[in-house]
Amino acid sequence: MDSSAERVAALLLAFADKGADGDHKVSDLARAVGRERSQVSRMLHALQRSGLVEQDEETRRYRLGWPLLVLASGAGDTALLRAARPVLRKVVAHTGEVALLSVQQGNRSLTVLREESAQSLRAGGWVGRSSPMHCTASGRALLFDSDDQLVDALTADDLLAPAHGLTGPRSLDELLARLRAERQRGYSLASEEVEIGLTSVGIPVRDPAGDLVAVLNISGPTSRLIPRIDDIARRLRAAAGGLEAALAHPLQSGTR
Repeated sequence: MDSSAERVAALLLAFADKGADGDHKVSDLARAVGRERSQVSRMLHALQRSGLVEQDEETRRYRLGWPLLVLASGAGDTALLRAARPVLRKVVAHTGEVALLSVQQGNRSLTVLREESAQSLRAGGWVGRSSPMHCTASGRALLFDSDDQLVDALTADDLLAPAHGLTGPRSLDELLARLRAERQRGYSLASEEVEIGLTSVGIPVRDPAGDLVAVLNISGPTSRLIPRIDDIARRLRAAAGGLEAALAHPLQSGTR
């Protein structure tokens, strides 16, 4: 039986899964955590008293509160985030598409930074969101250094889930074949694997020790990205190199 702390943690994580920067209905959050609406409403009222969540007086929807966002700003690898922000801005300026930074969290790819594009049809909704590793550009790029056994362990549950007719790999063998091809060319490509009309390209980022610590990726409409894959991959590769240099020489790059 889960504890009160575990129930509250699951509720806060549901905000991230549904878009940490948006407003959400009680019923949607209740569905996300698999609990009664009344129970979730009581937890939200308690969190609201502490300032961890806020309720819009007109819509009655909830969002994460500033105290929690301030606390979260100190989480993770702050040097990586500081160095990545200007890099993402340059990528957006050069490509006109949304640029993201993702890291591995357990068996998921977690988006920790996003730079908006003027051409984007959706505002926000990505930072704090996790996604399967087998069918996303960020997830597969995060698997570049993993052996077949580890790839299997990290993706087995998701490969069993319904594919809904999309183009993601349906088996471990198919996933491993895609990974081999992507490792060879140096970038991952996921076209309409999680959403019809959406294509993403991912490039690994390594720390000074050579360990894979994050992925830079571009995401946008398939119709715009597919004709430009080679150019986008080239720009992402250069951006990843710039980020790696900043991580190796933080004083020179101003990422203290």
